[in-house]
Amino acid sequence: MNRPLRVAHRGGAGLAPENTLAAFRQGLAFKADAVELDLHMSQDGALIVAHDPNLKRATGTAGDIHEFTLAQLQQLNAAATYKDKTIEPQRIPTLQDVLELVRGRAKVQIEIKVRADDTRYAGIEAKVADAVRRYGMIDDVVVISFNFPTLHDITALEPRLQTCALFSTSYLSRFGVWRDDAEVAEDIASRGFRCVGAKHTTMTEGLFQAFRARDIQVGVWTVNDEAEMRKFAAMGVNFITSDRPDLLQKWLSDAN
Repeated sequence: MNRPLRVAHRGGAGLAPENTLAAFRQGLAFKADAVELDLHMSQDGALIVAHDPNLKRATGTAGDIHEFTLAQLQQLNAAATYKDKTIEPQRIPTLQDVLELVRGRAKVQIEIKVRADDTRYAGIEAKVADAVRRYGMIDDVVVISFNFPTLHDITALEPRLQTCALFSTSYLSRFGVWRDDAEVAEDIASRGFRCVGAKHTTMTEGLFQAFRARDIQVGVWTVNDEAEMRKFAAMGVNFITSDRPDLLQKWLSDAN
């Protein structure tokens, strides 16, 4: 049995401040097959690596990312609210910063986010495609998103780029309490997606097999428990995303 790809969530959010270069270095140190990052856009069009559209949780500064220029954002400390107060201040990275660090060492899952009001950043897909081409990483990047039109636009702009559709419990709720797993898989397939990622608590054996029957790859996030890692590896998922790349390395080594 092939083991799943080990994906370091937000670089390795359980080991360092999320979505900082310190976190991505942790993911690389523990030999993650891929690092995952979240992407927004600044007021002046820079590709900003951060999870929330608002800066408050990570930096302690109020305001949304799109209201700040790159220069202003890089004055902030992305580790300001981190639990370990001894860590050095961390600059908010750009996508280019991360690609430069990771290129040739791991693959990258780029999650394109939306603004706080759920609107899309105009032109972000083209900027992502351009950046990935510039770094020669077309084969090493997967663009992921909960926003399906974003993924369709990426495919139109750069058909060589792999995409993976993320879905939430709200998406599953459309199919009702007694949902037919085959109906979910059919809906994903009808949208042209060949890969899905889901919160691990929603991925049942039945849903997994329904996707498999449609030849759709499956990944789960955010799996931070060792027993759960082994369970999903045995199930046969294609990738497991975790805040703890150290545990992924321990329990999903090549020897397994």
